[in-house]
Amino acid sequence: MELTLPDEPVALAPGVPARVPVRLRNPYAQPLDLRIFMARGRAAAWATVEPSAITLGPGESTEVAVVLRTPPEQPPSSSLVPFTVHAEEAATGEPAGFATALLKVALPNPVTGQLHEKSGTRHAYDLMLSNDTGNAAPLRIVAQLDPPSGSVAVEPDAVLLEPGMTSIVAVKARPSRPFTGSAKPFALVVKATDAYDADREPYLTEVAHGTRKPLVPTLVAGAIVVLLALGATTAIVLNGGGRHKLFSLRGKADGATAAAVTPATVGRPYALIDVFPHRGADGGKAAAENEKAKLAAQGMPVRLVDSLASDVLSDENGGFYVLLQDGFAGPEQAEAYCAHWRTVAPKCRVTS
Repeated sequence: MELTLPDEPVALAPGVPARVPVRLRNPYAQPLDLRIFMARGRAAAWATVEPSAITLGPGESTEVAVVLRTPPEQPPSSSLVPFTVHAEEAATGEPAGFATALLKVALPNPVTGQLHEKSGTRHAYDLMLSNDTGNAAPLRIVAQLDPPSGSVAVEPDAVLLEPGMTSIVAVKARPSRPFTGSAKPFALVVKATDAYDADREPYLTEVAHGTRKPLVPTLVAGAIVVLLALGATTAIVLNGGGRHKLFSLRGKADGATAAAVTPATVGRPYALIDVFPHRGADGGKAAAENEKAKLAAQGMPVRLVDSLASDVLSDENGGFYVLLQDGFAGPEQAEAYCAHWRTVAPKCRVTS
């Protein structure tokens, strides 16, 4: 029996229940009636399994949840506590498998929020922040561009978010424009951090993507190149080597056209699952296709897109093969997709 728990430690807030998914798969040729339970230990007193009894046919997979809830008076701690989930055959009590993960008790995150693009204004966004806890949250808002070319303005860049309060922070990005060529993608990364503890992990990280058009349109640049090429051709003819070199130049242009990448459309928001840099003899394509096949075998719908074929995806450092899924009605639907497939694709995250 195969059991899978999250790779990252589970963060619990005192008194707040958290559901931890446990993926189970029966690799055998006969059905199994199983009982799922927590091993003895500190975390076992905080846990219940839902459901605690299941039946799996040959090759079938399913998911149960370990619901962890610490006492409200449990003090936060940075220490990691291991917990183990066991499966045993219901009829005989024979062990069928187990998996172990880690948890820690931490203060509840006081901030929830989302980054929204303003309509009618290019590269301008509103960061919506809310505090649903009983404690005030002094925040500092920081933003940066990736690649780091251009500037970002944040107003206000510090917020005292009282319990139950909602606030809006305006973020304006000014990415540098390429001189010519195609539109260049950029990412805007916005973080809400503790105003007094710079070493603490950000409460919230939101990422938005956009493109920046060149200063000189491609058609104008192409016309300039043609004029320059005609001038060079005239010089070649005048120097006596004309016909052979002219055909050589045309041959190179035809080859470049044949190597062009077929454009691909990626809709926002999309779920980013994994990326494979363009490296090696095949540019990383085989590794990307293998991973896609593994996910598809688990029933996960996923697309493989070359970043060079999309204006939405970043193609810095030579580009990437990107595993993603799009076509969602909104960010909530994309988040639900990642949550459903988290055990299969733990790096899945939503990009708006």
